[in-house]
Amino acid sequence: MAVRAAAACSLALLLAAACARAGSAGVELQAALDAAAPGESIPVIVRYEPSFQPPRFRKAAVAAGEDAGGAQRVRRAVRREQLLRTLRDSAAGDSQDLVREAQSAGASHVRQLWLSHSIALRASRELVWKLIADPRVLEVHLDGVVTVPPPKAAVAGVPEWNIAALGAPALWAQGLSGAGAVVASLDTGVDGAHPDLAPAYRGGANSWYDPYGVHATPHDADGHGTQVLGLAVGGSAGGTAIGVAPDAKWIAAKIFNDAHQASESAIHLAYQWVIDPDGDPATDDAPDVVLNSWDIAGENVCHSQFQADIDALRAADIAVVYSAGNFGPNPATSVSPANNLRVTSVGSVDAANAVSAFSSRGPSACDGAFFPKIVAPGDGLRTSDLSLAGAGQYTTVAGTSFAAPEVAGVIALLRGATPAASAAETDAAIALGALDLDVPGPDDNTGYGLVSADRALQLLTHPVDDDHDGYSINTDCDDRDARVHPGAAEVRRDGIDQDCNGYDLTIDVKYAVYSHDGGKLNLRATTMLGADAALGIAGGAPLTWRAARRDWIYTGAAPEGTPAEIVIQGVEGQVSVRPRPPTRRR
Repeated sequence: MAVRAAAACSLALLLAAACARAGSAGVELQAALDAAAPGESIPVIVRYEPSFQPPRFRKAAVAAGEDAGGAQRVRRAVRREQLLRTLRDSAAGDSQDLVREAQSAGASHVRQLWLSHSIALRASRELVWKLIADPRVLEVHLDGVVTVPPPKAAVAGVPEWNIAALGAPALWAQGLSGAGAVVASLDTGVDGAHPDLAPAYRGGANSWYDPYGVHATPHDADGHGTQVLGLAVGGSAGGTAIGVAPDAKWIAAKIFNDAHQASESAIHLAYQWVIDPDGDPATDDAPDVVLNSWDIAGENVCHSQFQADIDALRAADIAVVYSAGNFGPNPATSVSPANNLRVTSVGSVDAANAVSAFSSRGPSACDGAFFPKIVAPGDGLRTSDLSLAGAGQYTTVAGTSFAAPEVAGVIALLRGATPAASAAETDAAIALGALDLDVPGPDDNTGYGLVSADRALQLLTHPVDDDHDGYSINTDCDDRDARVHPGAAEVRRDGIDQDCNGYDLTIDVKYAVYSHDGGKLNLRATTMLGADAALGIAGGAPLTWRAARRDWIYTGAAPEGTPAEIVIQGVEGQVSVRPRPPTRRR
């Protein structure tokens, strides 16, 4: 294993004018929507575009001889009456269609809030989403209990240029600096005494792991892990803010020993630790995102030995971030595990948003998809370094290893701000909220583009349906294409995950033949997932993987009834095939 630096990627901004007119939703409403059971009604307030805005009050002139006080009282009373009638009448006209449509869709407890151009009602989750997407609606928010707001979180120190480039200060200004989120680092370890990292350590027996059994507490003999983690969660003890999510907590596994080497088994052990750090499934102490700023040496090759670990982490709703590698500028230089499925691969750009020469390019050697997924600043960054007797030291670094932690930090910001949002929803918001840097759309230099924390948060808290396929950004893995959504029909080997299950469908049945008497079935299939595809006959026996030929075969008893059509299924989906029917011998 070798430590490689990760590249930051940028994401395309796809907010159309129509979407700009659609309503918005706050963090609290998003949490309520995610937690609501089917059919449960949610109390919300719907704000619409008013046709009447009250004019500024102007004191009326008093004629000569009039009682100034009395005349003013009369005029004020007349004005107020006119104002109130106009507000009521305009509100009734502005909202009547919305009210009627909401009631027909099952809304209850409908009340006019005519002074604020709003309607209060109780609605199902589906109706709330519909209201948010309605161009007549300006905002939908939870009708909750208001408490005295706590003081805003403050960051002591001016953010470094890369932190500002990611849009993180816009979230900090709202008091959203990562509190409640946990970042796990798998690296050379961490200098737990560094003043920029010590306050963010979660602490306890479930926050540090050394698979080699050498260091019982956080330790870093190399410095790489300390440098990486500083960019994700570092503070501002050195005078400037170096970390994207300074109020997030960190835990770490030291996958590289003090000789700077990592065994595959140690990495597997680290993954199974990070999914359950205290070893007790009854307690939830897993992180929100796992940060990997390393790769398996060798460009344009697909190594999938950690795919099962990745799949388990994603099933546990944990985001997985990898550095894209430092093998650029040539194309087809992706590395593993960054080019594995269902991970966020991060390339690097410089202060001018130009792709760093060293940043690896796509396409992915595993599935042919664009690579990296995203980019972030990774060239000329100030970060934490090994401390001297607890005194903070700093260094300037470059490499995709240092772009990846910034994206992990953005994920921590988003998941801290919207704790009900899933890892998949956060990934989608980061992708759709990115700033497109290269050719329009995703590409093999910058992926979706430059990460934008503030744009991503807007998308997470505004579950609009840009492509009008009935699935919002919170459930749709590509809200720009109406052919892509959960449950959509997959197109085989087109490099697109139409049904949002995390995989393109690449199963190809080469032959399927019943024996002459119909008692046996011979079948052969291939897939780009290789041994990880887990193919089998639906309702029947599994297929057998042949490593030498890189295919799956079945030779055994035919399904009961010798059906004319059978289904071959695996982790990436399923395909139907009609085996050659039995041909009875005479």
